[in-house]
Amino acid sequence: MNRFLRYAGLALSLALIPACARLPEYARPRVVEADEPSKTLTNGIAYRELTPEDFRAASLSEQMSEHADRINAHAAIQIRVTADSTFRITHGDLYGQTYFFGKIERLGFEAVMLPDRSWWNPKIAANMRGYVLQHEQIHFGLTELAARQLASDSSKWAPEILVIKPTPQEVRAELTRLIKDRINTAMEANLRRQAEFDEDTSLFHNPRRQQWWSWSVEDELKRFDF
Repeated sequence: MNRFLRYAGLALSLALIPACARLPEYARPRVVEADEPSKTLTNGIAYRELTPEDFRAASLSEQMSEHADRINAHAAIQIRVTADSTFRITHGDLYGQTYFFGKIERLGFEAVMLPDRSWWNPKIAANMRGYVLQHEQIHFGLTELAARQLASDSSKWAPEILVIKPTPQEVRAELTRLIKDRINTAMEANLRRQAEFDEDTSLFHNPRRQQWWSWSVEDELKRFDF
């Protein structure tokens, strides 16, 4: 079932801009179309500590490349359905016609960083690399928090879903739409917190505030550990 899902992703950049009162548009977190699921299953990095080598894009996207001298790093992160999620499609008669019935048996979510769409500025000063890497790690952590919250919430709504369609293809399409809508809603909600974090730490070099964010995110993640 995973291969049928398309996802939205977050574009997250660190641009230190001391002259601005707020983040310029090009530096703000935003939701973008992400890679095909088949690519994220093989190339995506599930939540862990990042390294500069995880940022493998040769350059920024065309629309961002004109700002490359002001961007230290750019991370593409999304939420995907976990590989152990399971779905069941059966068939039977309903009002004298054959229909297919789709149910969600198990559903999990996780954040994934897309290396091939994530860029590390090779001109970053040596004394800034730790700050930049921690910044992107926090963005990753905030997305993982959204994924874990979504997984927790899904235990309430996923068992209630029953899709009835004339063909199994239509069942898969509808299950995909329902799950995609939940992911996109979670990503949009998460975007607000991502922007708050950037407003705190991207407008100027603020190691103390960024460390507070790091501790806060890691503490929140531990609450979801089982």
